[in-house]
Amino acid sequence: MEAVRKIVNADILTQVIDLPWKTKNVQVELIVVPLNEKKDPRNGSSKNLKGCLKEYANPYLWEKEIYAWENNIIEKYGNI
Repeated sequence: MEAVRKIVNADILTQVIDLPWKTKNVQVELIVVPLNEKKDPRNGSSKNLKGCLKEYANPYLWEKEIYAWENNIIEKYGNI
């Protein structure tokens, strides 16, 4: 990834960004780096992962999932 570096006068940047100093004629180094979107290396898209773990699903445990949180609380704190 390439970056562009240049020393410029801060007065030209005040139109674009709020700088913390108000001194006139301050030299600043400007570094511009492009942003790249992260993509899934397998298929180029990481937006949709629906169903990717379906092969590991155990349909016999689905009924127990309904009461899993409740049973965990009872096991941890007792029957309140």
